[in-house]
Amino acid sequence: MEVIPFELYLIPALLAPVFLAWGADRFVDGASALSFNVGMSPLLIGVLVMGFGTSLPELLVSLFSSIMGNSGLSLGNAYGSNIVNIGLVLGLAAVLSPVIVKRHVVRRELPLLILATAITAYFVMDYELSRGEGLILLASFLVLLIYLVRASSDDPTKREDSSLQRRLEKRTISLGKSINYLVIGLAVISICSVALVWSARGIVTNLGISELIVGVVLLAFGTSLPELVVIVVAAKRGEHELALGNVIGSNLFNTLAVVGTAGLIAPTVFDAELVTRDLAVMFTFTAALVVMAYGWGRRTGVINKLEGGVLLLAVAGYFTYLVYSTAIFA
Repeated sequence: MEVIPFELYLIPALLAPVFLAWGADRFVDGASALSFNVGMSPLLIGVLVMGFGTSLPELLVSLFSSIMGNSGLSLGNAYGSNIVNIGLVLGLAAVLSPVIVKRHVVRRELPLLILATAITAYFVMDYELSRGEGLILLASFLVLLIYLVRASSDDPTKREDSSLQRRLEKRTISLGKSINYLVIGLAVISICSVALVWSARGIVTNLGISELIVGVVLLAFGTSLPELVVIVVAAKRGEHELALGNVIGSNLFNTLAVVGTAGLIAPTVFDAELVTRDLAVMFTFTAALVVMAYGWGRRTGVINKLEGGVLLLAVAGYFTYLVYSTAIFA
């Protein structure tokens, strides 16, 4: 059997994230336009359409990794992406422009994120995720999805986002074009996700690095590019209010749907570091998000530029530690 040169594994790792971001950008544009064509609220766009939509790479990477027998990549990717979303994506958004936290986010979305994180943590405390636990997580995600759709259908906070709605409506494309964007974006995301998993497996095999480390570092950064692209685009358009909804929606999706998929397809015993290190760090970042969103006693929650800078420094420190604690650098 012919051995594949190591350099060939690096090509998808470098190129796939670029096309992944492009595909996610098309997908989000199509999803946003479709949501307006069917009368969805701006809240659903931020949390469900954009947040869940930009997390499709994490779901597909989890799916293909589990099928290939690399569940460590799935869980590492999910938790690593949550850390990147809060530390890098939201931190960058706050540095570009302070992120205003709406009242309904503090009262509804953040408590849901805390609950989802706690449930997942409880299931993985024994260092394994069973098929039954994966099914419970997926069922919880379905219940959450139904709840958010119903809650937003008659949401008084729509009035708070009327200016956002008017700006987005100006860019609404036709129904047919929005569906084309969705199909093309999803196809590109699927292909790039498979390429990333193949690349990551090759790197793990050739360098002897823990697949959990690769999942947290390489895949988490790669699959979080759509969220980062959305934030940069939103910043240029003056729509920073979408940033928090995007991050919360993405983290909810990762915590319940992505981890649940991994458990349902391939029940596994994983490295203890997932709980003792990565889960603990994810909890810390989530707690920091909650504290900043509640506003430190301010009447209105604002994640300001200083807090955004702290998040960026924290995530940089975490990933620097991960890289230099691997066998390659130890």
